[in-house]
Amino acid sequence: MKRLFLGVSPNKVQLEQLFKIQDALFKAEDRASFLENQSIDKNSDSHNYTSVGRRVNKQNFHMTLAFLGAVSDEVRAQLESTLDSFYAINASQWPSFDVTLDTLTLWRKPQVLCLSGKPDDPNLQIAVDRCRYAAREAGLFSGKADKPNKSSELSFTPHITLFRKAKKIPESHLPQTGLLRAQLIERSLIPMTLSPEQMHLYESVSSAEGVEYRILRSWTLSET
Repeated sequence: MKRLFLGVSPNKVQLEQLFKIQDALFKAEDRASFLENQSIDKNSDSHNYTSVGRRVNKQNFHMTLAFLGAVSDEVRAQLESTLDSFYAINASQWPSFDVTLDTLTLWRKPQVLCLSGKPDDPNLQIAVDRCRYAAREAGLFSGKADKPNKSSELSFTPHITLFRKAKKIPESHLPQTGLLRAQLIERSLIPMTLSPEQMHLYESVSSAEGVEYRILRSWTLSET
C-alpha cells in the first residue's frame, strides 16, 4: 500500500517565495523561544522546529487537490485509468486554472500553518471534482464521500502547508494581519498566484531523513 494524493506544484520562483515566508515566520519572534526542547540534539534537524511548528521541506511544497490515503497497486491502476480516460475523451476536461494564496492560516486540529486562498476560479473546482470522481471510480472515498453534496463540494480550501505540528502558536501571535503580513506584501512574497501546467499523482514516502513527496504520474492541464 502506498500513501497517495493528487495535487499541483509551485514553480521554482514560488518555491523560493514560500521558503522566504517560512523564514519570515521563523524570525518573527525571539529564536531562543522557538525550540520546544532545549535538550534536543544540536546535530539533529531541530533548527526546523519553531514556535509555529516544524518546517515543511522546500522540495515538498505542493497544493493538494485530493488526498487518497493508503492505496493498493490495483486501485492505483484503476485511478490512473480513469484519469487517462478523461484525456482520451477530451483533454479540455482538465482545464488550467489560477489560484491566489494570500492568507496565513492556522488550522489547530491538524496542527497546520499554511498559506491559503479561495477557490474563485471555477476551473479549480472542476479539477477538484474530477479528482474526487476518479477516486470514487477506483473504489476510494467509500461511505458518505461516495455521495458528495453541495456543501462538501464547497469545502475545498486551496492551501500550501508551511509548518506542521503548529499547535503551540498563541492566538495573539497569529500573523493573519498586522506588521508581518504587511512586510510579506511589501517584499512581494504575498499574494502568490499559482498557474500550474500539470497535475501530479504523488506518493508520500517516509524514511529516517523525513517525508518525501515523489511524483509518480503527471497530466497536462489544458488551456481554455
